[in-house]
Amino acid sequence: MKDKQAFTLIELLVVVLIIGILATVAVPQYTKAVERARASEALPLLKSVYQAAQAYYMANGDWPEKFDELAVEIPWTGTTKWRNASVMRDTRSNDLWSMQIYKETGFGWSLSMGRISGKYKGSGLQIGSNDTWVCAERTSNGVTFDGNPGDYCVKIMRCTDTPTTHPSVRSYPYQP
Repeated sequence: MKDKQAFTLIELLVVVLIIGILATVAVPQYTKAVERARASEALPLLKSVYQAAQAYYMANGDWPEKFDELAVEIPWTGTTKWRNASVMRDTRSNDLWSMQIYKETGFGWSLSMGRISGKYKGSGLQIGSNDTWVCAERTSNGVTFDGNPGDYCVKIMRCTDTPTTHPSVRSYPYQP
């Protein structure tokens, strides 16, 4: 009888175990990379809308209340809100993101863009009329973030400072 060579059951189990360990390490990193890519796709739109709002302010002496007042095209046509509040003046959304104009007398103007679906729903970015950027994880008053504090802003968007906690959101300083 010829000498047959084959893998033993132990060798096959060791290979399967190694593949399992590698997958356990790789999948979370892949998920983070995908989410960073989604945010980096949406961030230029947020920046261009903000620049159009700044131009509107320079021309009119006041911040816009509607996206239609801006000289920029927003490809989103939905109206799903990331934040529910009477001070939200206008909303545009797609299947992943919601962009909203916030304007409240005495508190100022800001533009927010938050996730409305997926693993990181309830998280997003906001820029105020004073050029201050924050990464936010909503805890109430809209689409809420179900993850642990910092799962989006620290681990995905790479914010480093301690959050400011408000009744409805954790805000981390953000540098685009």
